[in-house]
Amino acid sequence: MDFTELPMDLITEEILTRLPVKSLMRFKCVSKLWLRLISSRYFTHRFLTVHSPRLYMCLWDANDYLNCEILSSAPLDATTTTPSPFLVDHYLTTPRMGRPILQNLGGFMCYIYWNKPRMYNPATRQLVTLPFKKSDHMIVPPGGKKIVRYYFGDEALNHKYKVVSSISVHLKQNMEVISSENWVFVLEGGVCSWKMAALTSPDFCPHVPCKMEGLCMDGVIYYMALLGPFEYVFVSFDVKSEEFNMIQVPRRNGDELLERFQNVGLLEYGGKPTLFDQTNLKDKGVVALWSVEDAGSKKWSCKSLVVQPSQLHLVNTITFNVKGTTQNGKVLLIPKDFLFPFQILSYDIQNNDMRKIEIRGIPDRWFNMDEEAEVCVDVMFMDQSESVISSDFVSSLDWTERDNHDTSIHRSLPLSVSLPIL
Repeated sequence: MDFTELPMDLITEEILTRLPVKSLMRFKCVSKLWLRLISSRYFTHRFLTVHSPRLYMCLWDANDYLNCEILSSAPLDATTTTPSPFLVDHYLTTPRMGRPILQNLGGFMCYIYWNKPRMYNPATRQLVTLPFKKSDHMIVPPGGKKIVRYYFGDEALNHKYKVVSSISVHLKQNMEVISSENWVFVLEGGVCSWKMAALTSPDFCPHVPCKMEGLCMDGVIYYMALLGPFEYVFVSFDVKSEEFNMIQVPRRNGDELLERFQNVGLLEYGGKPTLFDQTNLKDKGVVALWSVEDAGSKKWSCKSLVVQPSQLHLVNTITFNVKGTTQNGKVLLIPKDFLFPFQILSYDIQNNDMRKIEIRGIPDRWFNMDEEAEVCVDVMFMDQSESVISSDFVSSLDWTERDNHDTSIHRSLPLSVSLPIL
């Protein structure tokens, strides 16, 4: 092919899409044309470079809110087909970073800090802070408790992001739901605010969100909730239509314990929202996968996996948290206790195979804390293309039609965006 026949701007664009994020941030200074191109949403969603997978680890002392550290690590050998140890190579800690990491949304780390939802782009190190949803009007009776949760989602087709706030009041003794509300964060007329969601589904009931982590897939946000002490549901929110729905979670024989959901994680499996139930993993080496086969008819399917006898030693002495899946379908199991050496499990559920992945280079101080300290750990795996989306995230909350190359809001926002409390 004679490359002289191709327009120079097309060649430039193709080259830029294959560069690391750090280089792109520097190249914004080359010219106004490059600034507009790299900052545009059009270029963001054409960014093709896929780097080696990265693990982001958050460490904190539960007894010292300010003692927190964010670490980034890469595999020592990215070419091997077997799990390679990861080595810490970057320290990402910035003011107002929180824990745990609730969601990986298109390259953003989503979390809550001081009751405010935040989204952090580790590639550009830019932070967006959204206002928390006030709920003073919801009265908490004696013996009651109020829970506020945030869930993040996007619609890939139209490149729109939305945040849902679920607020509930319940009695602690019997988990009776007193009241609940759902709100959606919007930007209308240049003003950011929370609006109450229009709950159109006739079977949508007051509920208590029972997990901080949510899942977004195919433009739908999912989270787990309780209608009562033994009644569990999947709550879904369509990012485009803003429609809420509920799907009843099947009960197992003898399922009478509220603590069951402490052993359940929400993930994507086979293109379907799935509950990864590890209740019997430690004692029996058995995992149950509950998948939503048809959201319309609310049908579920269940698949049980039995860990290979030669790998039972990996799970029979450690309690894990489920932390989502990689792009090739491997489930990440993160130890609840922080031990040296620190190792996580990669569970290939297609081949029923578990492998240990060691994370090296963690600062020694976290293994040598005082007895009063309570070290907690959370890990997020990202194997998507690095995101060049910067603080123009706020502009993508606008649902009105907008030119894909518009960068006016992007240019006007500072490196760390903090919106006023409404």
